[in-house]
Amino acid sequence: MDLGLTGKTALVTASSRGIGKAIAQGLATEGCQVIICSRDKDNLLKAAEQIEAKTGQSITPIQVDLSQKDSIEQFLKRLTNQFSTIDILVNNVGGMPYKRHYELNQEDWQLSFDLTFMSQVHIAETLLPQMKKRTWGRIIFVTSVAAKQPGMIIAHSQRASVVAYAKTLANELAEHNILVNSICPSFTVTNKFYEVADQVAKREGSSREQVIQQWMKSVPLRRPASAEEVANLAVFLASEKASYITGTCIQVDGGFVKSLF
Repeated sequence: MDLGLTGKTALVTASSRGIGKAIAQGLATEGCQVIICSRDKDNLLKAAEQIEAKTGQSITPIQVDLSQKDSIEQFLKRLTNQFSTIDILVNNVGGMPYKRHYELNQEDWQLSFDLTFMSQVHIAETLLPQMKKRTWGRIIFVTSVAAKQPGMIIAHSQRASVVAYAKTLANELAEHNILVNSICPSFTVTNKFYEVADQVAKREGSSREQVIQQWMKSVPLRRPASAEEVANLAVFLASEKASYITGTCIQVDGGFVKSLF
């Protein structure tokens, strides 16, 4: 199936590993010119080399710390100077530490807001004028099932905000042929998946394996997703084949979310 992505330029944030990296590789496989970014320079360069080797596409790595406004400003300045347009924006950011409400302080909440919400708003608003001018664009927010089904309090609060922003943006941008959607992964095999499992295991006095086994009891498919399985949806939503899909919030969760919508 030709997804109509050849020659498109895509930016995938937080893409040196995990879901972001898998999405970047998926888009490159479909013929996109892909820009990846991360605060970890070594991981970023390594990811670019690996994606180039697997896809044959040239990958542009740019270092940025999405929790720091100044770093984002420098990143966006370089981006707009180097590329005439960004056709596809995949806004993906890392998660926050697993903490309960009484363990959180004001600094935790502010960091989460700046990283999980404001960084994505800043990048999207900067790139939107280019998309409007070309009357074509795709914006995809990679959030979490925490936006639909309560789990970690800080993640649930901020991810839901992102989904609300995306939905409103979709309504406002439809006239410009810019489609905006959100993806909500659940348990996905990434470094973060194991980090959180270790945190929960330490809290409960159990093992990583026991925690994951308990998690999987709540998933009808009885297994976590691979990063590639999440990436497949992102690539489709970025494509011409998804030309009548906007304002949606789709979970990739193996049936984990129990609500109807």
